[in-house]
Amino acid sequence: MNAEVLLQNNVQAFLIHEADLLDRGLFGEWVDLFDEDGIYWVPSSPSQEDMRGHVSIILEDKELLKLRATRLAHPNAHAFAPRPSTVHLVANISTTLDGKDVIATSNLIMTVFRNDKENQLSGRVTHKLRRVLNGFRIQLKRVDLIQAGGTFSAITVPL
Repeated sequence: MNAEVLLQNNVQAFLIHEADLLDRGLFGEWVDLFDEDGIYWVPSSPSQEDMRGHVSIILEDKELLKLRATRLAHPNAHAFAPRPSTVHLVANISTTLDGKDVIATSNLIMTVFRNDKENQLSGRVTHKLRRVLNGFRIQLKRVDLIQAGGTFSAITVPL
């Protein structure tokens, strides 16, 4: 198997594993996929280039992600009761090399079911991945929602 195909397969397996952790509610393990200086970013517009100079829907470093994971796992998280069920569908994965890093782009559809209501969020995801001994660590996860300019329900679980 050539190196490009192997890289594509490894990245695809990593992104599917990430989606599986989120769907199973294993938020602490999901946070562990991030590099120590990793960022999770959902910009307010797909054209947004600067994460610090504009309002974002979500902008969290690893410490904030840890707090989010702890809060979501807490049994008294009333805003999270009942717990939602989610399905993350990751498709159209492509990879490119950026020096030592890997840039993975994909399409995402996340369906959330909670309180007898179904909600769906979709978008284009860009992962900047750092290679490590046993796989990858997320340096940046950017989710460009197609609904970013519109109105949608609160995002209670990670995309």
